[in-house]
Amino acid sequence: MLKLPNSFCRYLKVACESVSYIPHARQLTYLTCIGEPCCSEFNQRIPKVVSFLLGAQQKRLYASGKKKHKLKQAFLNSNEANKSNQMSESLKPTLNHETYGGDQFDVSTNSDNFNKWQSQFDESKSQSELDTSGNETRTVPPDFRVWESAGKKGTGCDAANGFRFKVLSYNVLAQYLLECHPYLYRECSPRNLKWKVRAARLFDEITNLSPDILCLQEVQATHLNSFYSKFESLGYSGIFKQKTGHRHDGCAIYFKDSLFEMKEHMSVEFYQPELPILNRDNIGVMVKLVPRALPACPVVVATTHLLYNPKRTDVRLAQIQVFLAEIDRFAYYSSGSQLGHLPIILTGDLNSTPDSAVIKLLDRGYVSASPFRDSSDWKRIGVTDNCQHLSVYLDRQVGKTTDNSTIKIFHSEYFGTCTEKSCGDSEPPPPGCEYNELFNSGNVGHSLRLTSVYEKTKPGGGSEASTYQDYWVTVDYIYFSSCSNLKLVERLRLPTAEECEVLGTLPNDVYGSDHLALAATFELRPVKASL
Repeated sequence: MLKLPNSFCRYLKVACESVSYIPHARQLTYLTCIGEPCCSEFNQRIPKVVSFLLGAQQKRLYASGKKKHKLKQAFLNSNEANKSNQMSESLKPTLNHETYGGDQFDVSTNSDNFNKWQSQFDESKSQSELDTSGNETRTVPPDFRVWESAGKKGTGCDAANGFRFKVLSYNVLAQYLLECHPYLYRECSPRNLKWKVRAARLFDEITNLSPDILCLQEVQATHLNSFYSKFESLGYSGIFKQKTGHRHDGCAIYFKDSLFEMKEHMSVEFYQPELPILNRDNIGVMVKLVPRALPACPVVVATTHLLYNPKRTDVRLAQIQVFLAEIDRFAYYSSGSQLGHLPIILTGDLNSTPDSAVIKLLDRGYVSASPFRDSSDWKRIGVTDNCQHLSVYLDRQVGKTTDNSTIKIFHSEYFGTCTEKSCGDSEPPPPGCEYNELFNSGNVGHSLRLTSVYEKTKPGGGSEASTYQDYWVTVDYIYFSSCSNLKLVERLRLPTAEECEVLGTLPNDVYGSDHLALAATFELRPVKASL
């Protein structure tokens, strides 16, 4: 069942920012702060704008002659002026924070009857050809997304002895983020931006793909009961973790009850007060699922949504370092003579291009981090350059199980429960040795042996794309363990950047999000017992 704190069901008011134009947003926005249609034509506003400007100029001349000095207006929060920013922005967004908004507006919610969704979806498709917004209507080919085999010929798995399951990863675009950043969607049809229309398309697309495990990003907390609960009626159970701070979306993982039993779950918060570089509110979540058909073969599924800011690779690299350390701790097992990591499937919107440091770390297992480091001392949160907790590393050296209370990273749900010890019950370090060589070396690595489901570049040379960020690019990924008992069978083909031109702008008449869904079929086989 979905476990949520009561605070997630509260009525929300968020802020809407005032923004500047960007190169690819050329048309007048079709949304106001509450998501309603604005005036139809810009040229109808010109006379009013001119008269307003002239009137304002006269008032300014009058005010300057009447009074030369004015009192300085106080901040909305009087303490805001005295706060020092870490890195380039404050640790947590305020009402005037650029990523939070500006003026407040009501989040639009929809509680329409679920039975109306399919008719709304059909209606949206029939009216797409009658779009009067001035946008160019495009026809998406029916075979735009197809399944393609990913297994090597001659070395495929014996399906009779394996358990096959399908994983979907999807950034579904939180409605409040869409309404808070309308300038990003000026070229979209107004109808395609309405939540009840997008919800119908998202539901239709997801159910048609029929995944056994759903990994979702930008899940809006206020839509959990009105929309995402519909998946529970289809036989899914799930967990959700909301972003920290003032964020109203988060990540969720759903799985079919008939196929899996959840043994354990854990969330990760990337906001770490002890480390200046980790000053953002992104989160991650992971589950340990036991297939009912193979109860001796658990699998770990994790998903996250890293920081968007294109200029902050340093923050994203730090976030993935913490996430990998938590996955390393969560997926590790030790049973007699056998030890190692359970099969891992890592998904998410990493907001990182294939040539970025984050993806190089996942692909290669190491990356030079020197260009992306500040003065943050990673010893303060006990995460080594090998993406491991120091206490976990030391305990494994002597064959001990790590006490979770010795983990030094911050988590708001467990604040105040951690001890001051950094190494738990491990043997104390030799005099004068503080394991400095394990931290802040300038290189970051991991030992999880991950492989990407997608190749990022087609055999013909075209680059794959999952979203549009000034240009078509891949920022969404699915990784899986390179181990003997987990095999990739097939994947939902991603189009090339050139092929994506047929989509126009997202969301469109077919896809309800500004990202494309990723999906893959895996086969899990019993682990062969060692002699």
